[in-house]
Amino acid sequence: MGLESDILTDLRQLLTEHGVRARWQGLDLLVLVSRIRREQQMEVGGFVESPELSLRVPKAAFPNTLPKFGERIKVEGIEYRISQVSAHPRSPLLTLSLSTTDE
Repeated sequence: MGLESDILTDLRQLLTEHGVRARWQGLDLLVLVSRIRREQQMEVGGFVESPELSLRVPKAAFPNTLPKFGERIKVEGIEYRISQVSAHPRSPLLTLSLSTTDE
C-alpha cells in the first residue's frame, strides 16, 4: 500500500467515526471539520458572529469538478461560502476553508 492509499484508508475511518454531513451543488458529502473558529465582528447594530471552518474531503468525493472559491456549501444545514480551496497534486485530500455567506 502506498502513502495515498494509507491516507484514504485512515480518512475513511475518521469520516465514519467523526464525519459530518455537507451538501454542495446537490452532492451529499461526508466531511471532517478540521478547524473551527468563531469570532465576532462589530457591525451596525452590534456584534455579529463570524464563524470560519475548514473541511477535509477526499478528492474522489467530487466526481466531475472540484469546488471553487465563492461557491456555497451547507454543513449540517448551515450555509457557508467557500473562501479557499487547497489541493496538493499528490494528496488525495481537499481542504475547503469556509466563512459566512455575508463576507
